[in-house]
Amino acid sequence: MLINAVIVTYNRKELLCRCIKAVLAQSVEVANIFVVDNASTDGTHEYLLQEKLVSDGFSGSTKSVNNTNIHYVRLEHNSGGAGGFHHGMRIAYPNADYLWIMDDDGYPSPTCLETLLSCKETNDYIMPVSLCAENDDRLTWFIRKKSNTFTRSYKELRKSFTRGIMQYAVPFNGLLLSRRLVEKVGYPKKEMFIWGDDFEYQYRCTEAGALPITNLDAIFYHPADKATTYRVFFGTMPLNYSESALRFTCLIRNSTYNYWNYHARYKIVLKFFLYSWLFLVEKKFAIKEYIHYLKCVRDGIKGDFTRHLQFIE
Repeated sequence: MLINAVIVTYNRKELLCRCIKAVLAQSVEVANIFVVDNASTDGTHEYLLQEKLVSDGFSGSTKSVNNTNIHYVRLEHNSGGAGGFHHGMRIAYPNADYLWIMDDDGYPSPTCLETLLSCKETNDYIMPVSLCAENDDRLTWFIRKKSNTFTRSYKELRKSFTRGIMQYAVPFNGLLLSRRLVEKVGYPKKEMFIWGDDFEYQYRCTEAGALPITNLDAIFYHPADKATTYRVFFGTMPLNYSESALRFTCLIRNSTYNYWNYHARYKIVLKFFLYSWLFLVEKKFAIKEYIHYLKCVRDGIKGDFTRHLQFIE
């Protein structure tokens, strides 16, 4: 059984190094690690060279650490997480039985992969649970319990699913995919750049017959969600927002695209009322932001993935 890991990175060399070392320290051996560098400007390659995790060669170089080959691939331009995973999965797929994919800012516990593999006979799409590194009882984001209420407590979530298997997943951090599923579905939609590409890929996997699960005994550490959560309508409704024009553009466009194409169009209407309230009431007629929001909604419905390019430095 051959397992290839794919790690996408951009300007987080220290965190990337931590992630690579955590993959190398797994109780089950990984055959190859493909590090896809989205044209980082922080000296990522030099730092990895100093840490003896890559070879002297630049893009396309390979270094063997114990029995694992680390392949460093630098892209010409920043293609976001979506483009990075698209490229990384393409080059890691040909000789793999399983692909294990993750961002650079998270890292797996030593037995994470071994625990994920315990479900491989019955599932092709297996996620670990994401915990905050600073607090191993705090989930990285709110997750729905069996009772349909939400929690940030790992203990509460684990108690809710007594067998340790949750019948849905929040991708991509530490996702294990079988070769046969990737063969059916292909790769993430690179045009989405960031945010929402993970769910779009999961929707395609589900339509292909996969049943995404989360193994709650497999632990992956990851920072909390970077989106700011507003509570609108007098604090009763949560709503994601980002001050970054790039992030907000991708957030709205990509979520709208997913709603429009994967049987949830009613959510576009719901979000329209919530964001209208945010910009016109909470933000006191922030007309410029509101118009930008409407344009991003239109982009998502039309499948136009170009607007974010004007915000990339």
